[in-house]
Order: sequence, then C-alpha cells, then structure tokens
Amino acid sequence: MRRRIGHHVRIALVAKLAVVAVLAASWVALTGVAQARQVVIVGNLRDGSVTVIDQRSLKVMGTINVTPDGKTPQDPSQAAAYPVIVKEKGVNYVQGLALSPDGRTLYVSRGYLGDVAAFDVASRKLLWRLEVAGIRADHVALSPDGRRLFVAALTANEVQEIDTTTHQFIGSFPTGDWAHVLEFTPDDRYIVNGSLGNQLLPSGFPTRFWMTFADPKTLQVQRVLKFDAGVRPFAFSADGSLAYVQFSYFNGFKVVDTSSGAIRHTVALPVEGPAVGEAPSKYPNEAAHHGISLSGNGATICDAGTVSNYVALVARRSLKTRAIIPVGSQPADTQTSSDGRLCFVTNRGTGAGGNTLSVISFPRLREIARIRVGQGPQEVIIGTIPNKVLRRAGLLPRHRRRSRREPRAGQSATQN
Repeated sequence: MRRRIGHHVRIALVAKLAVVAVLAASWVALTGVAQARQVVIVGNLRDGSVTVIDQRSLKVMGTINVTPDGKTPQDPSQAAAYPVIVKEKGVNYVQGLALSPDGRTLYVSRGYLGDVAAFDVASRKLLWRLEVAGIRADHVALSPDGRRLFVAALTANEVQEIDTTTHQFIGSFPTGDWAHVLEFTPDDRYIVNGSLGNQLLPSGFPTRFWMTFADPKTLQVQRVLKFDAGVRPFAFSADGSLAYVQFSYFNGFKVVDTSSGAIRHTVALPVEGPAVGEAPSKYPNEAAHHGISLSGNGATICDAGTVSNYVALVARRSLKTRAIIPVGSQPADTQTSSDGRLCFVTNRGTGAGGNTLSVISFPRLREIARIRVGQGPQEVIIGTIPNKVLRRAGLLPRHRRRSRREPRAGQSATQN
C-alpha cells in the first residue's frame, strides 16, 4: 500500500511540475521576458553605419556608427592611396560583417579605411582595430566558436587571421590576385577565398582568378581551383561537393565541382532593365551578378542580378528559373533568414529603390517587403543578440511588451 501511495505522489508531483513549467512559459510569453532576438544586420558602405533590423517584425531597430574614429585611413600609405581609390571606386566604409556567437561583438572590415574594427554592441563603442596588409580590407568570416576572424586583404593577395581574444594577427595564407569573398564549407573543414584578379591590369593581362581552400586551423592551402574570370560570391550545396559561383561580367552563375574545379552546369540568366545594351566594361566593379544563397531546405537558389535590378529564384536540382523578381537599384548581397524561408537582398545603388533591403519569400516567389536602410547597403548578415544588449544599445525599448506573435528565446521566427 505504501508503494502505491508513493507512486501516486510521484505522479502528482510530476504533473504539478509540468503545470508550473507551462505557467512559467505562458508568463514569459505574456510579459515579454525573452533572452535574445534574431536580427538582420546591414552594412552601409557610403555612410559608415550598420542598420539593425528585427528579423521577425522586419522593423528597423536602429543604426550603429562604425566609423566613430573618422572616415580617412590612419595608416600613411593607405591615406596616400585613398583619394585615388575614392575617385575611381567611390567610398567604402563597410565591406564585411561578422557577429560573435554570443551577439555581443560586431566585427567590421572597413573597406578603403584598410582595417578591421571590433565594436561592443551594447555600448556601441570601438573596442579595437587592426590595419590589414595592403590598402583594402575586404570580406570577413568568423570561425564557428568565434575565436578566429579571417579577413581578405585584397591587394596583398592573402587572407589574414586574427585572434579575437588577443586582438592580434596570428597568421595568413596566400590567395589569387585580389582576395575577395570568404566562406566556410558546410562542415567547417575549409575556409575558402575567391579572388577577383587584379582589376588594375589591362584586359587580357595574366592574373589569378582562384578559389583557395585552406585549413582554418593550420592555414595550410589544401586545394586551388583556377578559373578564367574573377570569382564573386558563392554558396555551397549541403554536402559541400558543389559550389554555386558567380563570376565577373557573367549574368548568372555556374555550378562548380569543389574537388576538381570542373564546371558542371552554366546557368545564364536574362539581362534586363538598365543592363540592356550596356557594355560589360561599364558594369560596377565588373560585377554582373553579386550575391547568392540557398533557401533553408536547399531547394531554391537566390541570385542577385546586380546590373539588371532583379533577384532570380532558381530551382537547385533542375536549375530552372522559378521567378524573376524586380527589386531596388544594384542588388549587392543576399542572405537567407534563420528559418530558411526568406532571402534578404541589399540594394546599394542610388537609383529608384536604392538604399533599401528587399525581403524575398522563397515560398511565395515574390518580394514581401522593402526596408529603408543606410546609404549604400552592401553586406547583410543574420544573427542573434541578447535583449539586454539590445536595450543597452538603445535598439530595444526597455519596457516593451512583446506581442504574442513574436518568438520566445531560442525559437525560430516563422514567416508567411
């Protein structure tokens, strides 16, 4: 009899604990006590700021000035080259972005300022900066554990590695000419750089258009794939065996075998709008298409048609175009949302619809929102930032009551 009573008591206790857990979860939902928020971060290259957007509501939360120390290079050699670069290419204060895994530190490669800077998100203060080799800091990539930051030193033809704890350069590996985009393979086994080729050389002059695969731990180059055009943004298949690569002057992308470098398929996309009749030599920075990513389920490719002001959604398996979606001026980069259902696209141009972020729905095959951001939106990333950090930064009201549609901490937002 005692065993039966004890058994019933235990069952009742478990039931009460379950009720308490449900009530606690309900209290969190009603009071808005959440730990973190999924955000979209857009780097604005012309005004030297980043725009922070709530990934769920698609509302701008605020901006952070990432050039508080001025808009001219501090290194004498970089400062000497700066006026010439600006005359030829325009200003570039924000090239690449990365957010630490804990959401507390934002890393920015500051283009023609020639450095990488780290910012405390909560206080918005500059923590440290390092000048890269050469005269331009290009894209960055952060290791999954947040301990190593890789930056493409464009004109130095190398990728440099920074220890984010000591704030020091700790190594580098060589690349092709003009190191550009950086990505980790899906298994994090390699850090991969795509090089543009030296754009100052006369047309047809030998230069190195490479995809360089390096071990992120040893910095030893493991493999080099060589091409006949500058390597622009690329995205990997889930198993990493294929890369969907954009190339200089090419309207579309190519499917590359990442082991051999063989071109498995060529996907030519239409030339539309402002690009019709335009000579490729007039393409901005030689980029016909710039920005490519895959939907969360891997079924659809989101391709930014920079010179044609559209986004193409392409079925990954059949490589057939599902939709051509008009967006703003000069779409420049893409990023897939945390839930995999949206493609965020920056429109960096000054024409109609420029200085905005287009939000493309993969399921609906259309643009569902266009958000005003800063001047010259270039790179876009997603991440998670603790609410207390956002509040300290003034990016989240201190006594805001969360609506029932907003996700609790750790939940993915469900769009559409």
